[in-house]
Amino acid sequence: MTAMAHAPKGSLREQDSPRPMKAVAALALVLSFWAGFADTVGAQDKPPTQMLGILAVVNDDPISDFDLDQRLNFIIRLSSLKDDRKTRRALAPRVLRTLVNETLKLQEAKNQNITVTPKEIQRALAQVAKQHRLPPGKLAPFLKSRGISMSTLTRQVTAAIGWPALIRRKFLRTIVISEEEIDKALVRFKESLNKPRHLAAEIFLPVDGSNDDARTRQNAEKIIEELDRGASFSLLARQFSQSESARRGGDIGWVQPGQVAPEVEAVLSRLPPGMISKPIRSASGYHIVYLRKRRAAAAMASEDATVVIRQIILPVAASAARDEWESQGSLAKTIKDTANGCADFGTISRELGSQLSGNIGRVKVKELPAQIRNLVSTIPVGVASNPERVAQGLRIIMVCDRTAKTSKLPARNRIRRMLQVRHLDTRARRHLRDLRQSAFIDIRALR
Repeated sequence: MTAMAHAPKGSLREQDSPRPMKAVAALALVLSFWAGFADTVGAQDKPPTQMLGILAVVNDDPISDFDLDQRLNFIIRLSSLKDDRKTRRALAPRVLRTLVNETLKLQEAKNQNITVTPKEIQRALAQVAKQHRLPPGKLAPFLKSRGISMSTLTRQVTAAIGWPALIRRKFLRTIVISEEEIDKALVRFKESLNKPRHLAAEIFLPVDGSNDDARTRQNAEKIIEELDRGASFSLLARQFSQSESARRGGDIGWVQPGQVAPEVEAVLSRLPPGMISKPIRSASGYHIVYLRKRRAAAAMASEDATVVIRQIILPVAASAARDEWESQGSLAKTIKDTANGCADFGTISRELGSQLSGNIGRVKVKELPAQIRNLVSTIPVGVASNPERVAQGLRIIMVCDRTAKTSKLPARNRIRRMLQVRHLDTRARRHLRDLRQSAFIDIRALR
């Protein structure tokens, strides 16, 4: 049973059970730790005296004012939120809930003998540094300059790595994906082949029972307000989202059929690229989605193609006289109108003797500069393009071969793995809910 008592800061509730006695011992341990710690760190790292209060006890583990303040620093100072009392008071209840969930995850991982290696933590920290465009070795100074302890980030990434590992170990063998379920997924894939695709990110807040709906909706609306004030979507996703995508900053990639709830798919189809949705209610909770890009199916197929390209460049200096430009322009038009296929185009190129002309070879369309990509995607094979002015003079392009990548249905094993991930995500949310319900959680009043 979850105890949600509110008591004056620094005091513990009186209980008949032995757990509070352990909590008192934990409190004494924390206070003695900080007393010794104060002598070994510089004044800049020392937690102020007023931050030594205990805000919550999760089973036997305390969460202090300092823990909350550090996580608030992380969220506010690495985004565009205004660092004032109003912002901190608005964020504090949700951040404390995140810390409680994080503590439960770390405790359960320890109980199940899940080990997160230093190498795994370093890889995760390197990814954070990369997101902030920091060179190797600069993450710790970067955080310290903003009043953030490295330990608060290390704790977060440890939970983010250990929890999925625990869920896989505990539940993967119990998940059975039937052939019928795979068949239904294949039908959805077939139906989506000619539909637009969406590159998106999400923040998901589960609703644990009917009594939790109003609170979850309110939290989702507060996240929208923070995003409107300039907060980072990926940072808030890492802090508050309860989806498996949270550790990737909410990134779900190009949305696959059935990957998100039908209500979310409907919103994505209408949402302009670059925009963030309002809270979307599904059967399992509230979603906030950020549509990064939308692509038509034909455009995606075109960009997945490869082409063999030849070009002829008629050199003209930028400072050349008008009559020279007109003369070369007339020649370019003649080449465009008379070149009969790639063999003829190649012969003309060799006869002109321009070192800038010739066979470019086979390239992927999506790797070409945007201007050329649009051109080679539209002109027929064996037909010369209209001459265009470039830095070196006048350019004519011909596509000699085009190999389109046909859309294929994913293999059944791949679909099976995708469905397993979705089932594991559901099991993870249920398991965390069960841990909360069975834990001793003593939450104090926030200032």
